[in-house]
Amino acid sequence: MPPPPTIAQQLAAKQREISVAEFFERNRQILGFDNPQRALLTTVKECVDNSSDASEEAGILPEILVEIAKESEERLRVAVTDNGPGILRKEIPNVFARLLYGSRFHSNRQARGQQGIGVSAAVLYANLTTARPAHITSKVEEEEAAHVLDLVIDTQKNQPRVVSEDVVLWDRPHGTKVELVIKARYTRGRQSPLEYLRGTAIVNPHARVVFVEPDGTRTTFERASTDLPPAAKETLPHPYGLELGELGYLLKSTRRPTLGEFLAKDLQGVSARAAKELLASSGLPASTAPASVQAERQERLLAALHAAPLVAPSADCLSPIGAMLIKRGLRNVLGDLRPEFFAPPVSRPPKVRAGFPFMVEVGLVYGGGLPPDQPIQILRFANRVPLLFQQGACAITNAICAMDWRRYGLDQKGGSGLPSGPALILVHVASTKVPFTSEAKEAVAEDPDLDKELTLALQAAARHLRTHLSRKSRRDFAGEKFEIIGRILPKLAEKTSRLVGKPTPDLTPVITRIMDVVNVETKVAPDAKQVEVGVDITNYTPRARVLEVFVEMPPELLPLATHAPAPDGSDPALGRVWWTLPKLGPNGRTRLAITLPPKTDVEANDLDWYVAGVDEAHLLGADPLPGDWDVRLPRTIVEAAEAAAAEEAAGGGTEEEVDYDAAEAGEGRADEE
Repeated sequence: MPPPPTIAQQLAAKQREISVAEFFERNRQILGFDNPQRALLTTVKECVDNSSDASEEAGILPEILVEIAKESEERLRVAVTDNGPGILRKEIPNVFARLLYGSRFHSNRQARGQQGIGVSAAVLYANLTTARPAHITSKVEEEEAAHVLDLVIDTQKNQPRVVSEDVVLWDRPHGTKVELVIKARYTRGRQSPLEYLRGTAIVNPHARVVFVEPDGTRTTFERASTDLPPAAKETLPHPYGLELGELGYLLKSTRRPTLGEFLAKDLQGVSARAAKELLASSGLPASTAPASVQAERQERLLAALHAAPLVAPSADCLSPIGAMLIKRGLRNVLGDLRPEFFAPPVSRPPKVRAGFPFMVEVGLVYGGGLPPDQPIQILRFANRVPLLFQQGACAITNAICAMDWRRYGLDQKGGSGLPSGPALILVHVASTKVPFTSEAKEAVAEDPDLDKELTLALQAAARHLRTHLSRKSRRDFAGEKFEIIGRILPKLAEKTSRLVGKPTPDLTPVITRIMDVVNVETKVAPDAKQVEVGVDITNYTPRARVLEVFVEMPPELLPLATHAPAPDGSDPALGRVWWTLPKLGPNGRTRLAITLPPKTDVEANDLDWYVAGVDEAHLLGADPLPGDWDVRLPRTIVEAAEAAAAEEAAGGGTEEEVDYDAAEAGEGRADEE
């Protein structure tokens, strides 16, 4: 009779391999499925991210339909349909029912999904909570019919299992539809599918997103741009981001015959000359076979790579939103709030973190319908994906809280923490490897290089806000002053003239002398036939002015608009129109009119006015031309500005300057007569 098994043997008998699917099945909170509300958002997020990436990679403007229907008190049906290129039949089971399977994990470029976990994790959650298979419909353009598969995941083997299969006719040339029945709860609020899709529309203005809620409410986020974002190019690994084990894997798997060729052709930023210097400093012959470099020699080579002054990683692998599209996306989605100020978006130059390029973009809006007595709203994004959970644990939030916003015009107790005021801040981090705090990809982890760039970008946007608030305060003061002068001075002159028995004098020169501004006043006058935006420009300065006037409007309005007088130029892509005005003498006034179709939803603060030919101190109701605009001004404006500056420096005036002494002397002679 054999002896009884020892304790060690008994324990060893219980050991078995755990598949990755089985691990995540028991630890679903790691992926963002820890409660019914969050599980719904994660499911929508992963399906939409998959659809967006697939469409963009195929060069297709995304059209995504998200439908949520109630099956029971605790169950919801989520369906996401896209117009992407579709998926080949043989790949459908692996894409949707096998974890850690994807095309982007080994690709060194910016992408929404890189781990191969997202959409298959949603399928796993559906299998686990409702025992219902995922219902996948997909059609490629080359085939007449669509393949329909019902899939579940064999968690012990991390393999897909096809429950049923069919071929059907589908009224789409190509695309994919994913239907999942999950245990979830639908709510509205700041962490809801609606807010996620709203954020998606802001940073993906080229996408059209339609959302149907359980009660049938339909919300459409129309695309604000017909241009696809620049495609992120795949790049080679950079030595600054390599660890010892990664270098060993690359040396073993390369097809290059020599170490010199491996360094120069399989790594980014290493030229042939740099490769020779690296090999010399590490004591390795250039003809060495890469696979033969082991142990201590690998360490020497890695140390030499990290210490060498190599070219920084290329930013071609990134796909930033860009300043123009950030502003356009915010305008498109926040239209109902009517913000009074859109700060020029900030896109920082690409930087390097642990060998991986990254960049930070910031947009800021202020005023309008944003609540003035609540903490500011923060929209966090990573690789064009909204981050709705774990705001307090995110490096983006911490960077905002660490700034003293009191310097920039917002309320903030103690100079730290989340500021209060009618403001919204958008922050986007783009990288080939975003440092998330967990596999759920809901917050960005702290990193010294990233924190520095976040702070610099936020400070640049905050300076624009401070400038706006300063200008607004100055305008309000000047407007109040103008109103008081215009109301009181004529009455004072009338009463004084009556007392002395003389006619009321013309006060225009006096008002001009007191105000000393070019006033731009915008009014919107809608009626049944049209909507007219009228702009009155009055030169309340004692000097003749030659002005270039620009208006920037939402690009979708520009094709609908007619102008009087006809503009001297326009840029449809930027939504800009401009006029060079005839010389405007003291007290001179001119009018510009923009006419739009009836019922056009437009307000005065939807149009931004900029004026060249007058400095900021003498401008009311518009902004001076931004310094970063690539605009070549007409020679007449440049010459007039140079002449005005020279005369001011000499303390003189122009020939058309109002002569107040002569006017008063003339009035005196008239009175004597």
